[in-house]
Amino acid sequence: MLGIMSFSDYLNGFAPADGMMHLMHSTTVATGASIIVQGELRTRPCTVYGGEDLLYLFYGRPAFKPLAGALPSGIDEHLPMCLVIDPDLLGEAIRILPFDSGGYSRYSNHTGVAVTRPDFELGPGCEIPMRLVRAFFDTNSNYYHQKPTADQGAIPITQLAARAFARLASDPALADDDDRRSTIEIQIGKTVPLAKALRAVIAPPVLLSDAEVMRTLDALPDVKRVTYSTYGRQQPTAYVGTVYDKVASFLIGEGVMS
Repeated sequence: MLGIMSFSDYLNGFAPADGMMHLMHSTTVATGASIIVQGELRTRPCTVYGGEDLLYLFYGRPAFKPLAGALPSGIDEHLPMCLVIDPDLLGEAIRILPFDSGGYSRYSNHTGVAVTRPDFELGPGCEIPMRLVRAFFDTNSNYYHQKPTADQGAIPITQLAARAFARLASDPALADDDDRRSTIEIQIGKTVPLAKALRAVIAPPVLLSDAEVMRTLDALPDVKRVTYSTYGRQQPTAYVGTVYDKVASFLIGEGVMS
């Protein structure tokens, strides 16, 4: 867009936030067990990007909500879990966005008509998510707890994408979306072996006590196993906050968040 600074150029004006956060892959217990036993995170064809084979991760936050609309049940396979991935994998990213790219059509009330999704697409670079955090949340803790500090009114009018994202991140109104609207998306274009990348598993006891899962994780002694308690018949999303708490404790222990 002629005369308008790119989103990347805007972010380059900020120092990286302190500490590179881990990457997160949230899913159901059923899918997570399969991933662990097969030993890798695999790409899948993506309809948003024309069938491109992609693996989606979120930076620093377990923001994906598996089976978000599922009714209450006692089916343990539906429970949420999170695979915590080494942040060095950021070097393998082919595309980074400040939000869930698949939800972009829901953000139009804040992004407006002057920008489109490609205006928010950022190239590879380990410091890009850290600069995003600094520019719009200042600290990793603010980012994790979704407490934005950027005011779109203080951002120059020539910074269209930055102003749009500031509006999107700070709006508290009711809407048909969730915190993925301001959680950084990382796209990887290849299969990721867990032996090199997995750093922790956040899951209920039913997963972490499974014989096949235990056998696989025993071969990865540096991977932390973090469990959470369950309480019978619930919606899967009832445990999302618990997963967030467990991931937060892990990140604090790793020294990347206070």
